[in-house]
Amino acid sequence: MKTKSSPVRTALGFGGIAWTLVLVGCGPTFDPASLIETTRVLGARVQVGTETPARATPLPGETATVTWLVVAPTAPAPQGWAFALCTPGTPGELTCGSAPFAVYQGTDAEPVLSVAVPGADVLAGANSLLLYGRVCDGATPTFDPQSGYPGCANGGAGTTATATLLVGSADVTNHDPTADRGITLDGTDWPSAGSGDDPCVTGPRLVAGTEGHVIDVLTAGGDRESYTTSYGDPPVATLAREALQISPFATAGKFKNAYAFIDADDPADAPQAETKWDAPSVKETPIDRPVTFTFVVRDDRGGTDWTIRTACVGP
Repeated sequence: MKTKSSPVRTALGFGGIAWTLVLVGCGPTFDPASLIETTRVLGARVQVGTETPARATPLPGETATVTWLVVAPTAPAPQGWAFALCTPGTPGELTCGSAPFAVYQGTDAEPVLSVAVPGADVLAGANSLLLYGRVCDGATPTFDPQSGYPGCANGGAGTTATATLLVGSADVTNHDPTADRGITLDGTDWPSAGSGDDPCVTGPRLVAGTEGHVIDVLTAGGDRESYTTSYGDPPVATLAREALQISPFATAGKFKNAYAFIDADDPADAPQAETKWDAPSVKETPIDRPVTFTFVVRDDRGGTDWTIRTACVGP
């Protein structure tokens, strides 16, 4: 993938493996981690209040809505899930360092949590919180009676999902980027499908076995906010700007690269991130087949958003 026009904090773990986001350039075709073959948790979006774009940094004592992005080869089925809210443990690891402040449990296909952030006296200076959870596959979610941490009954299969919430203050504010600023497919506008639309009726249509379809994801300069960070030895307050990472996923076919990036210093008002996608083979697609594409946009400080597109691939 590449950026047209001119390290994100670890925020998610999949299957117990923490994903650390690093810069990568164009490279050879890879084994497609972007292919959605099973139910997967791809991200979490934190929203506070009714601001547009949404504020992702709740203040002590505020309530935030945390929405989890769960995808599957077809529409995700309801699954049991459980999450604990705690302070992070060892820096760089997605583990709890305290007893949970609260626990959450449900059976929605895409979990949505209303998270009450503890007051400043309870936080005792902590500037971030961790949501640590399990989405259970055919098993009942449980909480360990001693640690309070979530799991799946009788050692059942599940996916570990974690999200870091940056606690806001007068000096710390972040907003979610906006993922749906416009997407093109092979140079043509690619709008979102309407609810219930069949992509093999409404399009676009692509031919099985074709390669190198160009997808451009539009962003805006305002998605990359400026902020102050401590840098150097001794640390000095330094003005910085966020970068953006765009991660593409699809239920069929193959993306050429796992990520695209919009650099912090890109001067463009509306830079585009480009990737290329190969359609599934004719053997895999003997008849018309709907394909769902998900594009996840993250900034450097936990802001997240996503958008979905559909297409039809046929012989």
